[in-house]
Amino acid sequence: MTVQVSFYSDAADPLHFACRLVRRALASGKPVGVCVSAGDAERLDALLWSFDAAEFIPHRCWDGADAAVAGEVLLVEDASLLPHRGLLLNLAQDLPGDALAFERVLEVVGREPAIVQAGRARYRSYQQAGARLDHFSAAG
Repeated sequence: MTVQVSFYSDAADPLHFACRLVRRALASGKPVGVCVSAGDAERLDALLWSFDAAEFIPHRCWDGADAAVAGEVLLVEDASLLPHRGLLLNLAQDLPGDALAFERVLEVVGREPAIVQAGRARYRSYQQAGARLDHFSAAG
C-alpha cells in the first residue's frame, strides 16, 4: 500500500492550522497521531484545549507508557512510537520515523524560509519513495 501525503503550505500559524486538520482527521474515524517537537507540543496542547469552545478534541502528549485510548489524538516527538499506522499529522521539520508505513500523512508547512526549505526536502523524500502526493494552500 502506498501512503497518501497531503502538504498544506503557507500556513501563517502552523499549530493553529493543525487544530483544524486534527478536527477533520478525527471525523474520519481513523486513529490520529501528531508528530511535534517537545517545545511545540505544549503550545499545541493548549490550542487543542481552547480551539473550539463548543467542541472538545481528546488528546494528550503520549510517551508510550500508558495504553492509547480509541478516539484520542496522540502527540509524540517520534512517530515511529505510535501504536497505530492510521493518520499522521507532521509538524516537525524532518521526515517522521516510519512515515511511509502510515495510511495517510498530513504535512503542515509554515512561511519561514528555513521551514519552507525543510518542507520541500520532505516532499522530495516522499516523492522518491513513491508516495501519492497532493498539495493545498493553508494561506488565509
